[in-house]
Amino acid sequence: MKTQDQPTISIIGKGAVGTALADQCTAKGIEVCFVRMQGLPLQRLRSQEQQSQASQSHRSLPQASPTEHSMESWFNALTDHKPHQHWVILTVPDDVVIPTVDRIQSTWQSIRQEPISSVMDAIVHTSGGRSSEDFQHFQGQGVLTASMHPIQTFHKSVNEKGQSQKSLEQVNPFASINITLEGDTLLLSKLAHFCQDILDAQPLKVTRTQKQQIHAAAVLASNCLFPNLSLASRFLQDAGLSPTLLEPLASQTVKVALHQGLAAISGPVARLDRQTIRRNMDVLGSHSTAKQRYIEESIYLLNQLLKTGHFEGKHDQAQALLKMLHDER
Repeated sequence: MKTQDQPTISIIGKGAVGTALADQCTAKGIEVCFVRMQGLPLQRLRSQEQQSQASQSHRSLPQASPTEHSMESWFNALTDHKPHQHWVILTVPDDVVIPTVDRIQSTWQSIRQEPISSVMDAIVHTSGGRSSEDFQHFQGQGVLTASMHPIQTFHKSVNEKGQSQKSLEQVNPFASINITLEGDTLLLSKLAHFCQDILDAQPLKVTRTQKQQIHAAAVLASNCLFPNLSLASRFLQDAGLSPTLLEPLASQTVKVALHQGLAAISGPVARLDRQTIRRNMDVLGSHSTAKQRYIEESIYLLNQLLKTGHFEGKHDQAQALLKMLHDER
């Protein structure tokens, strides 16, 4: 994407994804601003607007680091100084997408009677479970629409005072990850270049059904894995050990599991090693939650391996282990 082809971007939703997106766009020279759903966002913005009204100077969008607008002041700024190409990206939670769309529509209608395409060329959301169908109202007004979902976890950490601090990800959390794209064909081509050139990510054009399937799989791979890794981390920390020692193991396990499945499983359950499993449970005894998760996950894994025929000729031993685990519940 050439410099002259870069859009200016307004982001609605200043969470982990929105902040990461703004940081990366700004780093690549794209003008970005945040839009808040309710009220005036900052005292700094209030004083800026008051000075602007006093001097009767025209309003314009931010030129460097992202600043914040109320929705009303944002629309006024766009009306007074429409960029050559402007995208609006919603990085709000899934259940807030439709209310946000409604708020955009109602606010614009209260300010202007002309089509909203006069101030925006495209509108996108980053929801994994929703599609571009959420933007039907805008499609009828000449605005390109799409959904753009990064297959990655994002974290916006805070310090002990509750203030935002540098996130846990690398400098560019979008680097080399996959981003699913769904929506208007013309916009998808532009978004694909945006993902590659600005975010350093890998765009993947998908259907609405495929997008939802990918999101469900991503939740299984991430959210369902997260509790066990967190428990393992806490257990090691309480023992005075660093959880980073598990990183090579976790990384290799993910790769093998994704590409080979249960056929490549190893460990005490796969070996029907009752003595090792018993010792593990004894060690975890002081951490009741970790021990319970160990038992439940072992039972689930054992049942899955029984279904695949993994214990051919060892059915009785497998059933004996299953009984032991149930008794420990």
